[in-house]
Amino acid sequence: MDNMQMNNLIATQNNNEAILGKFVYYSLSNVLIDRDKFCDIGRQFGLNKIKPYRESATDAFRNATGDINKRIVTKSQNGNTKIYRIYFRDNHRVTGDRVSRELVQETVNRETNEYTKLANVYFDKTTETVGYEHVSFSDAVNPYDYINRAEELFELYKRCYGRRHVDTVVEAMLDEMEAVKISVHGKLYFVPKQHNQLVNLLEDYIAEVNRYNHNDGEIIINSMFVVDDEKQREKMSQEFYINYRKDIETYQERIQHFLDNGCTSSTIIDRWLLKIEALEQKKQTYEDILKKELHELDDDFAVLKAQTQDLRLNQLKGQTKLAA
Repeated sequence: MDNMQMNNLIATQNNNEAILGKFVYYSLSNVLIDRDKFCDIGRQFGLNKIKPYRESATDAFRNATGDINKRIVTKSQNGNTKIYRIYFRDNHRVTGDRVSRELVQETVNRETNEYTKLANVYFDKTTETVGYEHVSFSDAVNPYDYINRAEELFELYKRCYGRRHVDTVVEAMLDEMEAVKISVHGKLYFVPKQHNQLVNLLEDYIAEVNRYNHNDGEIIINSMFVVDDEKQREKMSQEFYINYRKDIETYQERIQHFLDNGCTSSTIIDRWLLKIEALEQKKQTYEDILKKELHELDDDFAVLKAQTQDLRLNQLKGQTKLAA
């Protein structure tokens, strides 16, 4: 079995006398595994705890609807870009035997976002079934696509364990190891090697700030080298995509806000154009470091570039008016 060995992440891999222990990091954000198989794995590894103590069909419903979070970017014939988010949010209980959540379309607007209810989807605790009511349509969304997906995910979650379930078993294992959680509010980052000197500067800066900290708790920072091999480059590629997607989505929404608001300020526009150039350069940096081309988000970035062109046009219009 190919288990992840954390010593692959750390430069020091010598004898036991040279190390204090191991730095452990794990993420369970997308885990979903059949319950029987999960228990079998626990037995194979001889774990003291092989499954969570609490299981609930209501939790399966909440997890299924919580997993649905879609972002849609459209462009009309007149060139206007629209950004929508489709997701479920909590709703009032219909009766004591029902848990209801509503499917919502959130439209990103210039001043305040607009929320449109598309349907109620509910879980009947007596029959342990999922149903829906009060369905309405929009120009951008067919609600039945998301209702059907929620029903499919519910059936999957009923027979599977998700992140929170697996996490209880992992935490039990760490407790047996007498593990200490590193900095409850800590943050973990990867920094490309060409910025190693800046990491040293950051560590010195944090140490100096900590000298004048009036609270009892310490500000802690530590760094460890990451081995340059194919396995680690693949892991860093995955982390890059997660962060890069968030950056692109944030930038798209901010640029669209400026476009909807008719922004012509050269100061604001120039600052954001530089931020987008830096985002593009960041991709090039990581392609060099990871020794691979990172094309999975090219379509998303193309939308951002198109918005950038529209923003440049706004800027030119503003400059023309000032000149006149």
